[in-house]
Amino acid sequence: MDQNLRVLFDRALADEPDLPSPDLAEEAMAAGTSLRRRRQRLAAAGAAAVATIAAVGAVNVATPPQRSGPPPTEVPAAFGMLVNKACEFPARETATDASVFLDHDITDQQRGAVNRALDADPAVGALEFESREEALARFQKMYADAPELVAAVTSDQLPESFRITLDGRSQYAKLADRVERMPGVDEIIGIDCPAGTNASAVD
Repeated sequence: MDQNLRVLFDRALADEPDLPSPDLAEEAMAAGTSLRRRRQRLAAAGAAAVATIAAVGAVNVATPPQRSGPPPTEVPAAFGMLVNKACEFPARETATDASVFLDHDITDQQRGAVNRALDADPAVGALEFESREEALARFQKMYADAPELVAAVTSDQLPESFRITLDGRSQYAKLADRVERMPGVDEIIGIDCPAGTNASAVD
């Protein structure tokens, strides 16, 4: 992931207001712990670059570093995976929802096969495909109070995904076993959302 984006995300998290209820605070702390672990793994290779950027106080989002190959697909994980802030993730036994993130270079044939498999899967109660452009639009709404962060993220940094409402809390493990090794699938994440909401909702 682009080091500049991580710096901006850290700043956005630092500016988050206090949550009004202890339950919501506990959920936010659990999500924050997961995000911190992911950031620590990603930071190992780029700690020196981040320190240099912080020292000079220059975050250049207009001209990000050039890289070969497809754009990174780590942005949604680092940015809360575009998950409703009321939900907890990752979850397994208690998952009510799931997100199936697709490889950046997925083919039309692979995407169609994943779609058909999910549509026919008994664990899936509701299924919705989300394009990169739709993911960006939702990201912009979720982080509207962090304009620097929003300006630094483009649609090609966000993967396509299938958003799933599970047909019962016990269904995630079996679904993950069936889906995670399919060609074109990057990863599947289980999400636990409160009753009456889902992982795609924007606060």
